[in-house]
Amino acid sequence: MDNPHNILHCNLQGSAQGQRELDNAQAPMVIDEEEVTLASRKVCGSGIPSLPQSPQRASSPSVALASIPEGPSEEASTNQVEDLEDPLRMFYNALNIKVYDLVDFLLFKYQMKAFTTKAEMLESIGREYDQYFSLIFSEASECMKLVFGIDMIEVDPFVHSYILVIALGITYDGMLTDVQGMPKTGLLIVVLGVIFMQGNCVSEDIIWEMLNNIGLYGGRDAYIHQDPRKLISEEFVQEGYLEYRQVPNSDPHSYQFLWGPRAFVETTKMNVLKFFASITKTDPRAFTEKYAEALRDEIERAQAWIAQEIAL
Repeated sequence: MDNPHNILHCNLQGSAQGQRELDNAQAPMVIDEEEVTLASRKVCGSGIPSLPQSPQRASSPSVALASIPEGPSEEASTNQVEDLEDPLRMFYNALNIKVYDLVDFLLFKYQMKAFTTKAEMLESIGREYDQYFSLIFSEASECMKLVFGIDMIEVDPFVHSYILVIALGITYDGMLTDVQGMPKTGLLIVVLGVIFMQGNCVSEDIIWEMLNNIGLYGGRDAYIHQDPRKLISEEFVQEGYLEYRQVPNSDPHSYQFLWGPRAFVETTKMNVLKFFASITKTDPRAFTEKYAEALRDEIERAQAWIAQEIAL
């Protein structure tokens, strides 16, 4: 099986240059719709784990916000000045900043456990971007889901109000009591998905390699405010989402991860498969073996529920 790589990482840092470009881009511009779509691909860009049985598919959707350079180097100053004079390039960078602004606003709303509306979101990014709101909203929503494990659910289509909830029915978000750091559900969902897609059991080496590939190295990480390895091997295990066990008869000792009992209670293999299929813009049935396994799991769960109801 292919090792997981290029999963998700969100760089949410603006810059002085980026802001100057945003100011310069405030003037109305006529942008071709196809160019706007291409711009969205530039705003967020990363990858996903390599999945077994993966069919031919389109490029991975956006996951992480691209960083904005601090400023031109001496060697490249001439080229970058020319780039800054390109209205379309300035529009791309302005769009980048606006997706960042909306993600930041949505994270605040999630932390406050508050509803939000299209009007509020538009206010947060600037009403002059009304014609590009659907594009910015789409990219920000995808980032919230894939990076932070948060779904946006529309509760009133007339006023376009939304509530932000943890994805896949998981009840853990990993927020510290003083509301520091970011929700950690996204990392948990990725680990659960890698375990399922890699045969329901995966060596810790694969998980650590995944962390390296998404930029979460050892030690305390500024993104999650703690050691990511400790978060996975201790906190996720203590919360019941993962099992961390020694490989039988391994010498030297090696360890592996499996789904824990809480993961089986709160979500399903089918939900996880659909989540990863949505990342690859693929029908989950295209992953033939995994879809069959997830379907059997759904049937077994239904049979168990029926048996329980009959016994009552």
